[in-house]
Amino acid sequence: MTRPLKVTDVIRETDDAVSIYLTEADGSALEFRPGQFLSVDVIIDGERCRRAYSLASACMAGTPRHITVKRIANGRVSNHLNDTIRVGDELAVLGPSGNFTVEPRPVNERHLVMIAGGSGITPIMSILETILRLEDRSRVTLIYGNRSWKDVIFRDRLAALRDEVGDRLIVDHVLEHAPEDWSGGRGLLTRDVLEGRLDALGIQDDGLQRYFLCGPTPMMQAAHEALQARGVAANRVAEERFTRPEEREGAKGSSEAELVMISRCGHEHGIQVEPGQTILEAALAAGIDMPFSCAMGGCGACRVRLTSGDVRMEEPNCLSRAELEQRYVLTCVGRPHAQSSILVEGA
Repeated sequence: MTRPLKVTDVIRETDDAVSIYLTEADGSALEFRPGQFLSVDVIIDGERCRRAYSLASACMAGTPRHITVKRIANGRVSNHLNDTIRVGDELAVLGPSGNFTVEPRPVNERHLVMIAGGSGITPIMSILETILRLEDRSRVTLIYGNRSWKDVIFRDRLAALRDEVGDRLIVDHVLEHAPEDWSGGRGLLTRDVLEGRLDALGIQDDGLQRYFLCGPTPMMQAAHEALQARGVAANRVAEERFTRPEEREGAKGSSEAELVMISRCGHEHGIQVEPGQTILEAALAAGIDMPFSCAMGGCGACRVRLTSGDVRMEEPNCLSRAELEQRYVLTCVGRPHAQSSILVEGA
């Protein structure tokens, strides 16, 4: 079930991004781990829409909590929130959720290397600020790519934090459309550009750094390739994908309607999934209350276990190799290729 959060402030970060400050209904601070997200429900033209938005604030007591929403072309929810949200409104949310996070410990002394593109800065910002404020001996290097200087979300906040913590924070801005007098990185965050920025920053992997990646699919792929070429082990790389539908490879599923049995809360539900339909779409149309959030394969909120049959998913998505081996599937991007059964766990 969703719960209402109160909107206490709305701050325009860029022309296309707005930060929405939130408290619990009783005015208390929202509890979360750095890097987690909220699932936000809104009603648009009579239709319920749900999207996942990362909490971009540090998690210490006394720090105002907020999500930051970047406008996406033809994005119903992002445009709705950018255009209509006001102080005093309520937002219906689920969560916080997500495993793209860290556990801050004051005794730690570590180096986090973070690569973000566009609105991928939102969970990254939460993590880096929390670490820098709670771990006095830790440091962070951030490579942050944007189209132009005016598109940089949290530009002033990053500069202020850099002034506060000094050399414990290095921010390397990379601009696709940079002015002639720009002294930072230039271009898209391709593998070559990232390797060049890592070299320019003097980052030589010593087996101890942890890496955090968040951004669009091409950037994520480039970052993985650049880190792999430097010998960085996969278990030291954490990622959160912000994936648009047009970036995914389709999973056609069956050319005929298929029966899917859903086991949830001790009850069995049988649904017909039509050709081209996802399991989530068919389940919601049948009135079955299913867990979901981003509806794009990026957050894992709709993860279920496939107990029989064959379900094919759009790629890329957020499931790990281990999860795939355990026969987990995502209903929001999964289509049955045969009669199948799924188990909704934790329900």
